[in-house]
Amino acid sequence: MEPKAFIELVAGSARQTFLNYHIFPSITIAQAILESGWGQKVPQDPVTGRSSYNLFGIKGTGPAGSVTITSKEVENGQTVSRQSTFKAYYSYQQSIDDHAQFLLKPTYKNVLTASTPQEAAQALSKAGYATDPQYADKLIRLIQTYNLTAYDQFAPEEPSPYPPWKLDLGKRALREGLITSPEWLSKLDEPMPVWAVLAVALRLLDKQREAP
Repeated sequence: MEPKAFIELVAGSARQTFLNYHIFPSITIAQAILESGWGQKVPQDPVTGRSSYNLFGIKGTGPAGSVTITSKEVENGQTVSRQSTFKAYYSYQQSIDDHAQFLLKPTYKNVLTASTPQEAAQALSKAGYATDPQYADKLIRLIQTYNLTAYDQFAPEEPSPYPPWKLDLGKRALREGLITSPEWLSKLDEPMPVWAVLAVALRLLDKQREAP
C-alpha cells in the first residue's frame, strides 16, 4: 500500500480517537506506520486470510476474537518457530481505540500531557513503550517526513468533547499529581464520586505539608 493511501486509511480513526483520549493523531498514525510496517505486518488468519485489523501487534483476545500466526525467531543462534496470538478487531477504529486505552496507564501519562507530538514521542520512549532506543526518533522522522501534524489540526466547527480550558485544567492536574490516572481526562464533565473528591483533597493536604 502506498504511504499516502495508508495514512488516509487510518487518519480518520486517529482523529476520532483524539476526541476521546487526547493523544495526538500524528503520534497514533506514526505508531501505526511503524508497528504495522505500513499495514504489511497486520496479522491475518493463516487459513481464511481474515485481517485482524491489529495495527499495533497487541497480543490477546479482542472484540473479534484472535488470530494465531507462526513466526520464525532466532534463539541462541537457532531458528525456531513460535506461535503468537494477537487480538482481532472488526475495524481499524477499534484497534486504535484499544491502543489509546492501553496508553491510559499512569506509566504513559506524560504522553497525554505532552504539548507537542515530539514531546509525546519522547515520553513514549522514556516510559519504555519500545525496546528500540531509536523509537522516538523514528516516530518524529515519520511525522516530519509525511507532515502528520496536519492531522492534529481541527477546525473550530468540528466537535470536541471539551473546551480547551477544561482540557488544560485536566492536564495540569495530572502533571501536578492531583489526579493520578490519565483516564480522568476522558471524564472531565462527569461528577466526581465522594472518594475521588477526598483523594484530591488529601493530595492537596500532603503537598501543603511537604512545602517548606
